[in-house]
Amino acid sequence: MLKRIDESFPPLVIARRFAAPPALLFDAWLDPKAVGNWLFRTPSGQSAHVEIGARVGGGFAIHERRGEILQMHFGEYLEIERPSRLVFALGIRREGPFTRIDVDIRPDGAGSLLTLTHYLTPEAAPRSLAIRAGWTGILEGLARQTGEADAPHRLVLLRTFEAPRALVFKCWTEPQHLMRWLCPATFRVLFVENDLRVGGNWRGGMRSPEGEDFIHRGEYLEIEAPARLVLTHQWERNHLEPKALTTLEIELTEQDGRTEMIFVQSGLATAESAASHGHGWTGAFDNLAELARELGAKSE
Repeated sequence: MLKRIDESFPPLVIARRFAAPPALLFDAWLDPKAVGNWLFRTPSGQSAHVEIGARVGGGFAIHERRGEILQMHFGEYLEIERPSRLVFALGIRREGPFTRIDVDIRPDGAGSLLTLTHYLTPEAAPRSLAIRAGWTGILEGLARQTGEADAPHRLVLLRTFEAPRALVFKCWTEPQHLMRWLCPATFRVLFVENDLRVGGNWRGGMRSPEGEDFIHRGEYLEIEAPARLVLTHQWERNHLEPKALTTLEIELTEQDGRTEMIFVQSGLATAESAASHGHGWTGAFDNLAELARELGAKSE
């Protein structure tokens, strides 16, 4: 089932401390009812099918309904050492290909320290940010499943734009372009102002079809033109969302004149807020796609 690990490529390693003891954490990986609540779950998805064969050589199938898409995960358990170690192969098709995941859990005071190691293939390297963000969000779900009700939520979105990444980066950083897209579908942007430097601030406003105004703002934390942008995000005016200071990570890669974007928003207060932001950003990125296509055509 599993190809030999390419040891020349560094694995992705994520460590997280949990309030729960090791046995409770470990069992949550193999209990079908628990798994359906957190493993591979997304903010707006619905668990559709969980099948667990909790033995070495046993398989698993975990499916989630995401709108009209049925996202499927398959795998096989390679090592099971309760409550300290779990190793499994993972793929999104029953026939593969598969990668290997090692989960190591040890006591840490009254709680636990969990270390997850994902042995990626070289082909997955461009998506390492999305994969890391995905696992980090999954482990936040595990924390909530095992008793940490206030663990934050995370949103990961992937988009492709028909324009070079230098143009897409400009759309993210220049007010005249932000005015064209930085709002959900059916909203309109009222203003955008920014001081594009590390430590500089940004602020924008939008109006809903019902005439209600919303204002958001933040601070630039990292600027690596034209590849990466990290900034904070919080609502100055929005009675629909809980108060939360979140972080946005935008990573852009280009291939054959098209730009792949990985977007991560971390620190969201609730699952409902993560789903709401996902809907809003999806509409905004539709606007961005149209703008990027237009600017790309003009630059040819």
